[in-house]
Amino acid sequence: METALRYELVQAIPELNNQIFPTNAPEGAKGTYLVYARLTTDETKTLEGYTGNGAISYMFSIMAKKYSDVVDMRNKVKELLLSLPKTWIGKDSSIFVEDLSINNITEQYEHELGVNRGIIDFTIYY
Repeated sequence: METALRYELVQAIPELNNQIFPTNAPEGAKGTYLVYARLTTDETKTLEGYTGNGAISYMFSIMAKKYSDVVDMRNKVKELLLSLPKTWIGKDSSIFVEDLSINNITEQYEHELGVNRGIIDFTIYY
């Protein structure tokens, strides 16, 4: 799922190419970048076993020095996420997104890093 989401992000928002990082960004990361973390995973199981479907919750953190850059990129990412339900995603279109729920959108300032953070918490159902 992560590979497919990264692919879709770069296709829709080319300025995120080489600016998407799992769990944390490398020290000295510059510009606007996105850090993601998987929050929860729910694999669907029936009496016959696991189905291969489920739901995964992610937190996307959009980081930038300027607040306006965070808001602009957050809106682009949100627009992409809202376009994913009922589509196939990934380079080889191998994952069908049944639905997607945005759980929370918030912002904060990271004093230690000196950057603004726009957070999108969402669940993707596949």
